[in-house]
Amino acid sequence: MNEWMVFFSALSGVAGAWLLYLASPRQQWLAHRSSPRVSAGVGTALLLLSLALLLSMMGATEAVASWMVLVMLVWTLAPFLGAWRAGRRTLS
Repeated sequence: MNEWMVFFSALSGVAGAWLLYLASPRQQWLAHRSSPRVSAGVGTALLLLSLALLLSMMGATEAVASWMVLVMLVWTLAPFLGAWRAGRRTLS
């Protein structure tokens, strides 16, 4: 397994999941959203790239499982980080 491909797969997976979160209407990370369609499209493309890179390095079951864990981790942390940031924004 190539370490750089693992790094790029993880990086594109985190970026794709984050962009899909930013495309949602109830996100609290940005004060005003740019284009949700563009964010959703680029986020989906990055997630598929991440999955394709993982599939080229390991078996299908392991690739899908690790990809889903990465996406779930980002989608679990993103709302809490957004709420924390929004709370700090109102205190200042």
